[in-house]
Amino acid sequence: MEESDDLLLQLEQILENDEQLDEIGFIHPTQFATLDTNSDSHSLQFNTHFFWNKDHKLAISFEVLSPLYRAAVQKHSCARRNYKPIVRSCSKEGSEEFLGSEIDLLRHSKALVVLSPNFPTAWNSRKLILSNHHDLTLFLNELQLSTLILSYSPKSECAWSHRRWIIKLIAKRFQNLEAIIRNESELVKKICEKFKMNYRAWNHWCWLVSYMTTQQVLDELSKLRKWAELHVADNSCFHFRRRLLVRVLQNNSTGKAEDTSFNEESHTCSFLEGELEWNELLIRRYVGREALWIHRRFLSHCWINKFANDSKLNMFLDREMQLVKTCLVSSPDEFNDILAQAYLAAAYFLWLSKLQAAPQIRYEIHGRLREAGDVTSLLVKISPEKTLFWQSMGI
Repeated sequence: MEESDDLLLQLEQILENDEQLDEIGFIHPTQFATLDTNSDSHSLQFNTHFFWNKDHKLAISFEVLSPLYRAAVQKHSCARRNYKPIVRSCSKEGSEEFLGSEIDLLRHSKALVVLSPNFPTAWNSRKLILSNHHDLTLFLNELQLSTLILSYSPKSECAWSHRRWIIKLIAKRFQNLEAIIRNESELVKKICEKFKMNYRAWNHWCWLVSYMTTQQVLDELSKLRKWAELHVADNSCFHFRRRLLVRVLQNNSTGKAEDTSFNEESHTCSFLEGELEWNELLIRRYVGREALWIHRRFLSHCWINKFANDSKLNMFLDREMQLVKTCLVSSPDEFNDILAQAYLAAAYFLWLSKLQAAPQIRYEIHGRLREAGDVTSLLVKISPEKTLFWQSMGI
């Protein structure tokens, strides 16, 4: 046990001495021979076989993970048990005993979350202490710790949740979040580029929308276009884009937008028009991508709700019917993309026909749909296993 305690002490010293640590890796013991161990390294000389630390990078040997983890759990549990009675008994939080117990709990919980990112009790210990502080630097350091952990455990729900807790605490006590939100967006974008299909990262990005200024929302929409064009099959990207669009449209409808020029109906029309044209361009360019058609449903729903009693509705329906007719081609191809495009266009056609709207709007929609011809036969041809379902829809 003394050996494992010594290993934990060495790890905690590294974490404390290198405050700008930005990457951690767990490697096989034989890989240490390939690492640079020059004298300018920050590695602890008496432990070069287990830890390597240089240029704000830390490598830990697999060989010591098990004893390190056991020692960290034990030390953290002991520090947590000692901290609670001291908090209840100390009349002055600035007392030496109180500060010492805080430092111990923070040190041990930090080592534990580094070794085991999904250890809720360790994260809660840090919340317990941080909730009694009003030091912005301390909160920013906590965000840095979370960033470090996400560099090697990007799907750690505890790390993402703790990050949101810190941001809410900063918003409550310091209010100005513009720079922090900007940094958060850059972090999430970097993680999403490096680690595909990361639902937790996209969920965090969606959560940030409520803290963004109107200008930040518009900037995100602009910057995200290029990213979306390179990831047309990633529905998470378009889901985030829809969250941004909802925020813009809500600001427009309530008159709360910080840029008053976006409060006028003509700007809303232009805004949706541009998004629809961009989406149609992607649909025609990248054939058979479901995420693009799902995004179009959202845009169509927004348009119909916004301009239900306007001449713009007829113009919109004419354009949608033209798009659907163009895509309703069921000829086979090497990768079945054209067949998938026809199926998705027909499904969009079906969605429009069943859209819940005012009676006069539904009448207009069904009039346009009849012009498209016998879609039921086309759907049966594309997807014969659903023949009874298509026929029962009566379209």
